[in-house]
Amino acid sequence: MLQIIAILSAKIIFKLNRLTGTGGAALPGLIAKKIDDQILLHLCWNNFPDGIIVVTGTNGKTTTTKLIADILEVSDISYLHNKTGSNLERGIVSEMLRRANWRGRIDAQVALLEVDEASIPAVLSQLNARTILVTNLFRDQLDRYGELQTTAQMIKKGLASQQGATILLNADDPLVASLADNDGNTYMFFGISDFNGPVLKHDYTADSVHSPISNAPLVYSKKYFSHMGVYKSKNGDFVRPKPDWELIKMKNFDTEGSRFMLQSETAQSQEIDLSLPGIYNIYNAIAAIAVAETQGIDEKSTTKVLKNSTAAFGRYEKIRYRDRDVVIVLIKNPTGFNQAIQTYLQDKKQTLVLAINDNFADGRDVSWLWDAAIEDIRSGRIIVGGLRRYDMALRLKYAGKTGQVVDELTACLDRAIDVTKEGEPVYILPTYTAMLEIRRFLVKETEMEDYWK
Repeated sequence: MLQIIAILSAKIIFKLNRLTGTGGAALPGLIAKKIDDQILLHLCWNNFPDGIIVVTGTNGKTTTTKLIADILEVSDISYLHNKTGSNLERGIVSEMLRRANWRGRIDAQVALLEVDEASIPAVLSQLNARTILVTNLFRDQLDRYGELQTTAQMIKKGLASQQGATILLNADDPLVASLADNDGNTYMFFGISDFNGPVLKHDYTADSVHSPISNAPLVYSKKYFSHMGVYKSKNGDFVRPKPDWELIKMKNFDTEGSRFMLQSETAQSQEIDLSLPGIYNIYNAIAAIAVAETQGIDEKSTTKVLKNSTAAFGRYEKIRYRDRDVVIVLIKNPTGFNQAIQTYLQDKKQTLVLAINDNFADGRDVSWLWDAAIEDIRSGRIIVGGLRRYDMALRLKYAGKTGQVVDELTACLDRAIDVTKEGEPVYILPTYTAMLEIRRFLVKETEMEDYWK
């Protein structure tokens, strides 16, 4: 009875959200959980006959789940996906309630769930996942997560609650690779063994640089960014696992995408043409392929999707506004900031907007700005906005750069357009809530679609 009351209450809130024009992605789940504290467990019973896929990690969750969703789509597999990025337990419950009928039945073969790292123990304790993917672990929102070891332990606790799951780990991230255990689950790995793209001169974000067994220093034969690469401990007690999905040859890499050869245990070597830029998106793509293959999906479906892929909202969106191409690239921690710099901002000068907020969803602690490789930015025109605009301006000053501070966040965009020649791009690097505010403005001013519709 409680389950039915919870479902009906959520349905009413969804309708009110639509009438008032608000997204409210998590509120229905929050209210439903107060009525029935086991609503997630109840919604997973007798639903999703082809299994539940869980994606977690610091960076890449939203883009990777979007790629997986696109692969499921072209494979004619019906699925549920919390695509708004509301990845706490209440957001996941909301999406299930939105799709459920009043009896709790959900018409979907697969559940594809992006899950916040800190929510993994609570979420996994209420479901049996078929596949769990851990993308990476970087320093992020220390006020919420604490140090990386704390985050890793939360994920490890969640993995231990599963029985017979296939768990996909990033071999190139030492801490993620160390999560493999003899707990009855099947552990497999993905990674990159060849990369010839640009690297940063001022990348000081490496955290997992010691053996999780003996704390001996890790020695890298290849290092791509942060602590990602090919490694082994100095005393030999911890070695990067051999990837089951491995990039064996990088054939092309630029700001439009990449082409590479991928080798896996379950398929012949295949050439992947990826239309998303950056090495971080190569990791996302390989992870999506690994998930697809564990689901038994034909490789033709994956290659087709990746060749025509688009990023999740705010992760590399290109919008035409006032005859300029505006590119939004979300940043939320020093590694993500560095990847944006490494991919877009080293080779040529362009207009750059840095929009830094410190709301709860962004993380209150903005000290991570001092760990980003600001010195490697070559942009000639930098405009700074957001709640912490003066912190960002100070960081630029210490990097020997000047940023024009604009008080109103949306005014930053118009100021950037004013100083940019037609045909040149404007790059916006916002934190999460700043990105949402900028997108809301662009939805009103252009034909851009709102992310929650």
